[in-house]
Amino acid sequence: MKFRLLLTNLVLLTSLGTSNVILAQSTTNAPPAVTPVSKWDQDWWKTRHQEKLAEAKKRGDEAQLLFIGDSITHGWDKGLWAENFEQYGAFNLGFSADRTEHVLWRFQNGALDNLSPKVTALMIGTNNTGQGDGQPADETLQGIEAVIDEIQARLPDTKLIVHAIFPRGATADDPKRKVNDAINAALPELVAKKGAEFLDINRLFLERDGTLPRNVMPDLLHPRKEGYRLWAHGLRPSLERHFWTVKASPSPEVIALWPNGAPEPHDETLVETSETAARGGSLPVTRMTNVADPSITVYGVGGRRAKAGVLICPGGGYNILAWDKEGEEIAEWLNSIGVAAAVLKYRVPRNREGALQDAQRALGLMRSKATEWNLDPERIGALGFSAGGHLTATLSNQWRSRSYPKVDVADTVSCRPDFTVLVYPAYIGTPDFELASDFTIDPEAPPAFIVQTQDDTKHFPSAIVYNTELVKRGISSELHTFTEGGHGYGLRPSAYPVSGWKDICRDWIWRR
Repeated sequence: MKFRLLLTNLVLLTSLGTSNVILAQSTTNAPPAVTPVSKWDQDWWKTRHQEKLAEAKKRGDEAQLLFIGDSITHGWDKGLWAENFEQYGAFNLGFSADRTEHVLWRFQNGALDNLSPKVTALMIGTNNTGQGDGQPADETLQGIEAVIDEIQARLPDTKLIVHAIFPRGATADDPKRKVNDAINAALPELVAKKGAEFLDINRLFLERDGTLPRNVMPDLLHPRKEGYRLWAHGLRPSLERHFWTVKASPSPEVIALWPNGAPEPHDETLVETSETAARGGSLPVTRMTNVADPSITVYGVGGRRAKAGVLICPGGGYNILAWDKEGEEIAEWLNSIGVAAAVLKYRVPRNREGALQDAQRALGLMRSKATEWNLDPERIGALGFSAGGHLTATLSNQWRSRSYPKVDVADTVSCRPDFTVLVYPAYIGTPDFELASDFTIDPEAPPAFIVQTQDDTKHFPSAIVYNTELVKRGISSELHTFTEGGHGYGLRPSAYPVSGWKDICRDWIWRR
């Protein structure tokens, strides 16, 4: 695959008013993708190149993170750029409409001089295949390889992250996207051979059927703010790993719920198991089952003032617990917005009665420990997903008496949540949008925040019915429905607008 550039001419073009000499290079039998070409006849491009040379000379070693690319890189949202990359002194070498040949020319004419970034992120190639008649995939791949070689020759100490070319076109069968997909299929091997890191975050931008939605890329090529947000999210783990800036994980405390053993119904012979695996092309999820020893994992928040707290009930059809996606990740998010959290490990599989006992006990335990855990006892809520949403709603309506013999002082305080968050809740409504026969609504149920998508057809009625039943009783309920997004997304970002539910929910919790 290696394509060696054959230098045949060095032509003095001009100087930039400094000692820099700009060189043009022609090649023999070289495809356009590897033949350095300038856009010196375009005033904005010439000015930007000169400005970037001056900026690099001024900032030098301060710029520890370098972005190289075309208009997709050039157009970074300023607010998100500052929020995500300012800490690294990020430097943007994205030039609109550039192809690999233009990047090569910039490199050979000073673009990397005076820079020594610790990490370089490269995303280039979509203009090679998409402008005019387009360059073939194999030639574009040679151009990307030439760019990689130049970076590694001129910045030998940088950690290079090579992005897959971002998706373009409305659907998976878009001709230009298919060419880019062919390049992306070959890039991992090439990048590995170069000792660099290949990063493919394209799944973040796409819907499940491969559709590229316009809320992410309005012209089906360039990201808007939401697209840049997804890019920042996808790139963050690599940057944290290379810069060693991973925030210290909370030190959660695991507390057993039942000091004398869980009450009936209970199968003490269960052997708890946990597996982490990806299904259907999604990110891995840790699934836990056979829970015989219920507990809460407490994620506290420091500070002088007492904080709101939330009991988190992961989902999993009352068979498993989606422990990280709908538990740990939620607790970390709540901590980030100043809210304490406790993840409930309730009894599974197939033990709804035991799960309710665990939830009642856990909420009471949190309230009884409010002073010790720096919680406001009047701002302790519950949040659940899917079956965990059903459990949360059940707890919110069955709190007047414990469903088990009282154990200690934790069972003498109220286990009524002060507020409830239900994300794609299950089992509350029937397909005919009637309240399930085994579900009852308490006239003093807590206010609720509900999130659901219409294409989650099996569970959509539960959200609608629960909201309707609360409204009938004059109980505050905030329902957010979205057209698409499916089921089981948790907090993980996607191209669907429903992924922004946490920001709406954050403000709702802050108002409690």
